[in-house]
Formats: sequence, C-alpha cells, structure tokens
Amino acid sequence: MLIQLNCVGRAEPADLAVIAPAIAEAAAAVDLDHARLAAVLDWVQYRKNFRAPVMVRPFGAEPAETGPLAEIAIDVRRAREMTPERLATDIVDRLSKALGIVPDVHECIHLEDWVRPSKSVVWSFNRSYWRHLASWDETFQRDYAAALPGGVSDGTNPEFWAEQIEALMDTLVRLDEWSELPDEIPVLELGVGDGHQARTWMDTFAAACERRGRDYLPRVRYLMADYSPHVLDRARQALKGYDHLVDCLELDFRNPLHGLEHLRGKLLFAHACNLYDNLPTDELMRVGDRAYEPLVRASITPGEVATIAQAHGIAEGEIVSAVQRVLREGPSAHGDTPAGVRFWADVWEAVHLEEMYVEVPAPSAMRVAPSADVHLDELLDGMPEWTRVHMSTTAVESFAQTLQLLHHEGTLVAQDIFVRDVGEYAAFRGPGKLEGSILNWVNGPIFALVGERSGFRVSLKPFTQRAGSNTVVLTARHRDAYVRPVGRERAELVGAR
Repeated sequence: MLIQLNCVGRAEPADLAVIAPAIAEAAAAVDLDHARLAAVLDWVQYRKNFRAPVMVRPFGAEPAETGPLAEIAIDVRRAREMTPERLATDIVDRLSKALGIVPDVHECIHLEDWVRPSKSVVWSFNRSYWRHLASWDETFQRDYAAALPGGVSDGTNPEFWAEQIEALMDTLVRLDEWSELPDEIPVLELGVGDGHQARTWMDTFAAACERRGRDYLPRVRYLMADYSPHVLDRARQALKGYDHLVDCLELDFRNPLHGLEHLRGKLLFAHACNLYDNLPTDELMRVGDRAYEPLVRASITPGEVATIAQAHGIAEGEIVSAVQRVLREGPSAHGDTPAGVRFWADVWEAVHLEEMYVEVPAPSAMRVAPSADVHLDELLDGMPEWTRVHMSTTAVESFAQTLQLLHHEGTLVAQDIFVRDVGEYAAFRGPGKLEGSILNWVNGPIFALVGERSGFRVSLKPFTQRAGSNTVVLTARHRDAYVRPVGRERAELVGAR
C-alpha cells in the first residue's frame, strides 16, 4: 500500500501514532490486494470543508481487474481525535461500501448524480450566495468580508499599489511621448469586493499623476465588473469623488468576453483579487502512466438530514426539492427570506462531497479550457506519481479571455492563492468553505503555460507586503511589450536622462 504524508509540517509525530496502527489494522481486515490501495494523509486546514475525516475514493464505479482499486483519504487534523480502533473500523466500513463488498444500508441523500467537480451543485450554491448576498448579510448581520482568512484582503495594500501604479505611469508616459496614448485610459477590475481596492487604486493613481505633473486622471475609465449586483452597489459607494470616472457592469466571470468585447485590445490595466479561487474547477491525477479525474457527488448524511428537517419543518423526503427551489429562485422561495437563508446555510454546512476516480482515456485530446491551447497530456508530463492537481478549468478560461482584452502595452495583475509549483500539491489545497461560498487554490503553472501559448510573459511572485500572506501575484504582459527597468538598472537609466 502506498502511503502519502501530505500532512508533513502540520501534523505532529504523535498524531501519526494514532493513524498508522489504524491503517495497518484496516488493511489486515479486508481481503483486497493491498498493492492496489493507497492512503493519503492530509491536513485539511479549513474548519469548514467538504471532507469527512475518513473517505474512500474508488477507481471506477465497479472494481477493475487491474490498476488502482481505491484511495483512502484521511484528514489527520480530525482523525487524530479518534481511537485507532474506531478509525480502523471506519476505514474498513468505507472501503467495503465504496467497493461494493457490502451494501450501504444508511446511504446519504444525494443532491446530484456523479459529475465533474466544475459541474457540481456546490458551485450553484456559490453563485447563489453572491447573487443573494444582501439577504445573507441582512439575515446574519455581518459583512461577508469578515469571513476572509485572517479577516484582511491584500488587495488594498498601499505599498503594493504604489509599486503597481508607478509601473503603469511609466507605461502611460512612454505611450504619451510616442503619441500613442489613447484619449481614454480603460482600466478593469474583476471582482470588486467592498470597493476599497478600487478606492486605493484611484487615490494612488491620482497622487502619482500629481507627483509627476501628468493630467491623466480625467482620462481614466474605471470599469468595476462583478457577478453580484449587491456587491457592485456597495463597492460604488466607496468611490465618492470618482463617480464620473467609474462604470459598473454585471459580468459572468466564466465568459468575460461576452460582456467586454468592446474592450478587446484596449485595456491598459486589468486587475483581480481573490477572483480565480472562487471559480469552478476540475482536477487531474496521475497514477503510473494513466490519467484520472475525480467525479463528485454532493451529499448529506442521514443524521444531518433529520436535523435539518426537524429544525425547518420540512419532511426529510422534500429536502432535495427544497434545496433546488432555493438555488433556482432564491431564499424567498422558502416562504420567508430570513428562514430561507437559515435553511440554505444549514444545508451548506452539512454538504460534503463523495468522490470516485474515472480514467481519462485520451488526455492528448482534451483541452484544459476552450480558449487555451493546452492539453491534459502536457500537464501529466510534469506531474509526479500519484499526484492530484487542480486544472483551474473556469479560471483558466476566464484568464485566457481576459488576455485578449489587453492593449499591446497593457498589464493584467491578479492577486490570489496560486500554487507556484506542482510540488506544492504535496499539501491539501482545497476546496474549503467560507460562509456560503467556496475557496480553492489555483494552479499557477497552467496560467503561465496558457499565457506563454498566447504570446504573453507571465510571472508568479509571492506577495511580500504582508508577513505570512499566502497571496501570490500573477503579472501578464505581451511578450513583445516594453519591459520596465527595475531596481539599480532603472535608477541608472533615470540618472542618465
């Protein structure tokens, strides 16, 4: 049996002293080829997540004669509280049911059939949350921003924006000197939060214009784009004094070109913060020379179904249809909006994802995303044995389309929890739950590859302006664009002038 320690750096040796005997005991109790089993010991850092402490992911709906049989996934953070005997019993129980050795007489209620992760109903929950955020905030009397890890957004850091605006000003001055600066300077923000990022951007830009003696501010056309009308309304309130320079647009981030076609080739600056980690994604796994992808099924345990039914006065058999109504029509479909939000929140708290793997028969024939000229076999080549990564499906498509909007001297800057190297997948990388939405890490190397194929230079660098931040800064520019000198090189050029 292959055992992967994806909890190194988080778990203490004493934690594994509980886990290891349980795995050995469970292995001895099942009549299976142990060489076809794997155990992955994760540390799921998110208090709210879609994982049970112990889960089994079979390879295929029916056991195959060759190849891997199943992966046993254990969250060490929670499993360490169990006794070895209880943990071993759970592993044997999950294995036996997942592989059809014994029937599951206490089967969960399923909110969907087996689907690719990007098509799961959990993303319908996520979209509905942003669509009905006003009802959620009003019901619970708290700002969604309070749910951010650490309670802070790196998107409003003044030092970061001073550096970004300085580089933008260099570009604008250079275009101006070449008589190529457009009369209107279009700027795009994707995912606007509470508006403080836009405010920081505008204040920093205004100060830079004054310092350099450039009258560029009146020429700015700042477009705030977001999926949620409530978020847009609130964000605009933070832009007092700049109202005449700002437009708002409801936008589906999955297909930004649909609403922004008029900006193709015109954007001089585009930026996003914590956007890509909130978009649907599929995943890819390599076992030997084969490619697999997980399928998921959103489920609720029988005990949680009974609790929700009793708390909200709904028959257990009507839970699924009630969830579908709320997702389709909003919380008011429950009769009373606050009651609908509380029902929705309780269901969201209870939802977990069952998983199984299916083989990808022809990886070379599958693109990562429709607009990206990158195929799955290219990703597999750089993946170690028994490694599972995000494909960042929707985020990559959104990124690829946004690149088409950039002016030949334009820049795209994204702050997010990017994985910079495939080796970082040796630790758990999501998804986790926030309030009613999803938090997921993003596969940065795929973005770099897609950008390169599209004629862009893409860099992924740690956010250095706050100690302990997990944020990574992605910067994309056309490969043939002017490169701004930095550090000593720039100082020497300025001195020479």
